[in-house]
Amino acid sequence: MAKKRQKNCQGGVWKSARERLHGFWNAFEKEDRVLVCINADPDALACAVAIKRLLRYRVKRIVIAHPNEIRRLNNVAMVERLKIPLERLGNVKVHEYTKKIIVDSQPTHLPVFEKIEFDAIIDHHPIVNGGYSASFVDIRPGYGSCSTMLVEYLRAANMKPSVALATALFYAIKVDTQDFSRRALLADGISFRYLFDIANRNLVKKFELADMRRSELKYFNVALNNLI
Repeated sequence: MAKKRQKNCQGGVWKSARERLHGFWNAFEKEDRVLVCINADPDALACAVAIKRLLRYRVKRIVIAHPNEIRRLNNVAMVERLKIPLERLGNVKVHEYTKKIIVDSQPTHLPVFEKIEFDAIIDHHPIVNGGYSASFVDIRPGYGSCSTMLVEYLRAANMKPSVALATALFYAIKVDTQDFSRRALLADGISFRYLFDIANRNLVKKFELADMRRSELKYFNVALNNLI
């Protein structure tokens, strides 16, 4: 039976998950120093860690960098509990990296990204300017989460995610689909179910409980005082 094929939104070419994976791998060489750029949120963080797993042993070095300050307590908890290594993009010498990837975003989304020439773009948001000239582009706007796409890459590579990586991807799909109350594809549900028995769901609950800003805590204090 022929494998089910999906449309590459960049070039209009139908490709299997395995073909996409090898297209991605072929964009890199053993001596490459790779910079993964994200606008840090749960989906972008999970995707970046998954990319780091996919390129392990295939490139010389991988660094994840973000331009935004991470303020939300759930995002802070996610980074700290899962020990996600991050650098601020402003502190990184971009020219020292031979290859650059942007994930869960596109070069036109932020002015700081527009200055970087990316070799690979992986995203699930609508294409803004009609297309990109990067050597590898995988943009699928129908997907509820970019993490779903990365799960497909991992499965095509026969790489079972670690508990930490599975937890990050599982949480990211929950957040971006708002527990599947927003538009999502069957693919999102399949990836979510695949991660269900691998992820640390108790840790995910802790991320969700931390999903508020410090400024919001005062309202709980007011409510508690009114109960006394």
